[in-house]
Amino acid sequence: MNFQRINLLILTAALISGCSAKITPLSEDTYLVKCDKMFGEMGDCVTLAKKQCPMGYDVINAKDETSLMTSLNKNTVVPSIGGVKRSMLIKCQR
Repeated sequence: MNFQRINLLILTAALISGCSAKITPLSEDTYLVKCDKMFGEMGDCVTLAKKQCPMGYDVINAKDETSLMTSLNKNTVVPSIGGVKRSMLIKCQR
């Protein structure tokens, strides 16, 4: 199996698996919601925030970034997606 096929298989597996969403409590009513799935969207963070704060929430900060990187394979530059970072810092309403 050549290196290009191996790289393609690794990239495909990484894209399919993505990363899971998680909520990290920072205080009694403030949470960091991370949803970094490759093919997800910011709406995934909103869904998690609604579940965590059924009475509503205020968004303190939100981030939605995709980074690109390149790799060198047998003197060929191959562009690839480096990662997705989506997060919301929220404060639950009472």
